[in-house]
Amino acid sequence: MGMIILGLRNLLRNKVRLVLVAILIGVPFFLLLAMYSIGDAMQRQTTVLNENVNTVLQLRGRGSMGHVNMVGQDRLLPQDTLEKVRGIEHVRQAEPYLLAMAPITPPNFVMHVGLAPGAVKRLESHGEAGNPRIIAGRDFMPEDAGQDVAIIGQGYAEWAGIRPEDVGKATLTIDPTRTHPAIFGMDRPTRELRIIGMYASGYIFGDLQLFMPVETFRSIYGIDQGISWLFVNVDNVENVPVVAQRLQEAVGDVADILVPESAAVFTATTSQRVTQLTSVGGILAVALMVIVVFFVLLMIVRERAREIGTLKAIGASNGGVTTQFLTEAVALTLLGGALGLLLFRGIGEIVTGRLFALSIGPFLPSHYRPLFESLAINSNLSASTLALVIAVAVLAAVIGSAYGVWQAVKLSPLEAMKHE
Repeated sequence: MGMIILGLRNLLRNKVRLVLVAILIGVPFFLLLAMYSIGDAMQRQTTVLNENVNTVLQLRGRGSMGHVNMVGQDRLLPQDTLEKVRGIEHVRQAEPYLLAMAPITPPNFVMHVGLAPGAVKRLESHGEAGNPRIIAGRDFMPEDAGQDVAIIGQGYAEWAGIRPEDVGKATLTIDPTRTHPAIFGMDRPTRELRIIGMYASGYIFGDLQLFMPVETFRSIYGIDQGISWLFVNVDNVENVPVVAQRLQEAVGDVADILVPESAAVFTATTSQRVTQLTSVGGILAVALMVIVVFFVLLMIVRERAREIGTLKAIGASNGGVTTQFLTEAVALTLLGGALGLLLFRGIGEIVTGRLFALSIGPFLPSHYRPLFESLAINSNLSASTLALVIAVAVLAAVIGSAYGVWQAVKLSPLEAMKHE
C-alpha cells in the first residue's frame, strides 16, 4: 500500500513533466474518442440511409407509362394490385397514383397527378424525389380527400397566370377533351379546381405538375378502377431485391417493376467505403495512442533508473518498485485521458464534424454529399465505449512501464544507478 501511495505522490514531484505527459497522452486519447464518435455517427447515418435512400420500387402496367390519356400508354395496373403489395413482408408503405397529361401552349406538356392527401408528391421522371417545397398557400390535409382542390407547380402556375398571392382564391379549369398527337381526348366535362397551394421543385419539368386528391382525379377522368403508378417503400435497402422478387410473384405479368439499383450500388460502394475509412481511422488512432502512451511512460521509467537503484539499495523489493511505477503510470494515463475527454466534450462536436467533412466528404457521390454534411456528431459517449478506450490506454501504460521497470530491476542497485 505504501508503494502505491508513493507512486501517486510522485505525480506532483515535477509539475511541468506532469502537464506535458498529460497533454501527450490526452491528444491521442482525444483523437481516439473523435474516431469513435465519427464511427458511431457514420453507423447511425448509414442505418438511416439504408432505410430511406432508394428503397422505393415503382410498379406500372406492363409496357405502359400508365398515363390515362396518353396514346398507346394508357394501360393501368389492376386495382387489386394494391392489396397484394401491402401483404408482402418488408413493405412499409404502398402509395398509388393516377396520372394524366395535358397540353399547354407553347408546345409542352403538364402532368396531372391524383394521390392520397398524405402521400408523397412525386415528380415526373423523378419518382423517388418528392414533397417539393410549398412556396405559397398550404399542403393537402385529410379533409381535402375528394374535394375540388389542387396544388400547382410554379411553372404551370406561371403559364396559367396564377401568382403566389392568388393562391387560395384562384381556380384552374381541367379539360379532359383537349388533345395532342400524344394525347387522346376523353369525353368528360370540364372541372374547376381551387388552387390551395403552390410548390417549387428546383427544376423546370418538376414544376409543371398539378396534384389533386385521387378521388377527384377519378371523377374528372372517369377512372373508377386502376392505378397508374404504385410506389412501394421497402423497410430497408437490403430487403429491396427480396421484395422485388415477391412483387413479381404476386402481381405476375401485368406489371413492370422498376428496382432502384442505385441503392444496392450505394450500399456496396459508398456506404462500405465510408465505413472502412472510419474503421481504418479508428485503428490508426488506437495505434497512435498505444505508441504514444507506451513510449512516453517507457522513457519516464528509463529516466529514473537511478531512483530505482536507490530504492533497491535501501531495501525495496522488485515487486514494490514495480507497483510504485505502475501506479504512477496508470495515474498519469487516467489524468491524460481525463484531459482528452474534457477536450472532446468541449470541442469534440466541432472538430470531429469538420474532420469528417474534410476526410470523408470527397469520397461521397455529389447527390449523397448533402446528407452527410449534416452528420450528427455526438460528444456524449456511452459508458462502454469510454471504458474500452480507457482500458486500451491503461493497458498500453502498464505494458510500457512494466517493460522499463523490468529492464531496470534486473540490474543490481549499483548497475541501475550507473545505467541512467
